[in-house]
Amino acid sequence: MKKRILIAALTTLFFSANAQTLKDAIRLNENEQHDDASGVFKQLIGLEPTKGDYYYYWGNNLLDADKADSAAIIFSEGLKKESSNLLLQIGNAELKLSDGNLTEGKSVIEAAVKTAGPKNASILVVAAEALIRYKKAQDLMLARVYLDAALKLDTKNPAIYNLYGDLYSEENNGSEAAKYYNKALEFDKKYIKSVFHKGQLYKRAMSYEIAITEFNNSITMDPNFAPAYRELGECYYKLKKADLAKENYKKYLELSKNNNNARIRYASFLYAGGDFNEAGLELSEITKIDSSNIGMMRIMAYVGYELGKNDTALKTITKVFAITSEDTTKRIGKDYSYFGKILAKGGNAEMGTAYIQTALTIDPKQGELYDDLADMYNKQKKYDLSALTYEAKINNSAKAAITDYFNMGRAWYNAKNYLKADSAFAKVSEINPTWPNGYFWRGRANAQIDNTAKEGMAKPHYAKYIELASADVANLTKQKTNLVEANSYLAFAAFVAKDCKLSIEYWNKVLEIDPTTKQAKDSIEAIKASKDCK
Repeated sequence: MKKRILIAALTTLFFSANAQTLKDAIRLNENEQHDDASGVFKQLIGLEPTKGDYYYYWGNNLLDADKADSAAIIFSEGLKKESSNLLLQIGNAELKLSDGNLTEGKSVIEAAVKTAGPKNASILVVAAEALIRYKKAQDLMLARVYLDAALKLDTKNPAIYNLYGDLYSEENNGSEAAKYYNKALEFDKKYIKSVFHKGQLYKRAMSYEIAITEFNNSITMDPNFAPAYRELGECYYKLKKADLAKENYKKYLELSKNNNNARIRYASFLYAGGDFNEAGLELSEITKIDSSNIGMMRIMAYVGYELGKNDTALKTITKVFAITSEDTTKRIGKDYSYFGKILAKGGNAEMGTAYIQTALTIDPKQGELYDDLADMYNKQKKYDLSALTYEAKINNSAKAAITDYFNMGRAWYNAKNYLKADSAFAKVSEINPTWPNGYFWRGRANAQIDNTAKEGMAKPHYAKYIELASADVANLTKQKTNLVEANSYLAFAAFVAKDCKLSIEYWNKVLEIDPTTKQAKDSIEAIKASKDCK
């Protein structure tokens, strides 16, 4: 009996000596080692099964790992053990916020803060963080109220200043955000979150070189801080330094223990960089572990489409839509756009356009989708809708490209709305006065408006086109067909104006460009035989 008691005592001592702390578990979660963090939380709960805080932080770890259902179970178990734990009550609120339900989530948070009383700084901080963290259901005003109250109670807490920085970052006030991140570091020079968040702030502002410096600073503080390597990878990708991007992303995967979320994010990174083959290989490895992850499936559908595997892409995106049929908020704009492109590629252009339209309703700033939609309308010969699509793209762009006006002009021309085509091509020439094609197509449009050439409306545009195209000697052969058309029109217009000499000059220019042009030879003979030209 004594021996059994001694063994039990020694076992307890052994596990106590080797047990990790709550701080260790939280750090593992911040390092995106979610499975390892879960292991520590299980160990902690095994030692102290009635301590509600452990359940709260474990649930938060599961939320970070996109396992909301598992988080809900852990929060519920924790409340069974310690029903009065305010952190767990906020945890339940976070479940609602993560799902986009601000009304119910905020109500639970407000109740927890009220119960805690006005002098509980830690609950105020956790409440504020919850209201900032979930982008689908934020209340930045109330978060600021809680942070202001917490700061009065704890003026030297770097976490409070860091959250002010996060709040201002969400409000796109970069200067204030940076000020508060720096303030946090005044109170704790090793507060890695603020250094990391500063990097993310600069990355969002597309100041990638400065962002890289901050991410490297956070790695200097902790060489095992996985998220910094991920962010470095994405910065280097933006700077078109593919080798450095992949090197840092692979380091991120190594440190985050290849958890599924990390691997899905890496596959997304490869997809965004156009490395579809490698993205496909990464996704095939992920499916061996978890074939039901919606994030994985959506990227698999996108990659399948880009690799030309349309049947596989269709099956996968259909599955994504089936899984999200009861909660369409889990879909993103790209889900609709790729479904549309996949359907169109499979021959169902009409349904494809409907999905692309939905994607643009969700995010009207997705410029490339207007091109896809316009292309679908062109294939259906709905040229007026194609032109209106380009018009919508222009209206939703901070700075429309010359190609948008040009494509809109072509669509209006094909729709036989020559006045609108003329306006679009006029804009093209305004943006780039030295580009020949703008004048050529404006000439075409005006030739249709004045189809007898009586007014000679197309003359100045075709003439300008000839001037610019002829000067571009390097590309002269590419312009051969259009130069024939432009000179032919000017020859015809001169004949209509009874300037037979000029008409013959233009027809001869046509023959210089293409001696086989039968119309030019026949026209010259007809002019010479004409009574009006004698």
